[in-house]
Amino acid sequence: MPACTGKVKVKTPGGVEADLVPKKVWMLQPKGGKGVKIGLFQDPQTGKYFRAKVPPEYPECA
Repeated sequence: MPACTGKVKVKTPGGVEADLVPKKVWMLQPKGGKGVKIGLFQDPQTGKYFRAKVPPEYPECA
């Protein structure tokens, strides 16, 4: 998989909106369902990792 390069506007666990580049993006899709893309992000203030939904047009990356 290619590296993630584009920024996504997400809300961090601390409640702050930030433009972050995800560490990894993957598709969650139940059988027969539409599915959503999830990204793994790192909070710049605390350093903790969290997951958030990313736009469907964002490419899967690692």
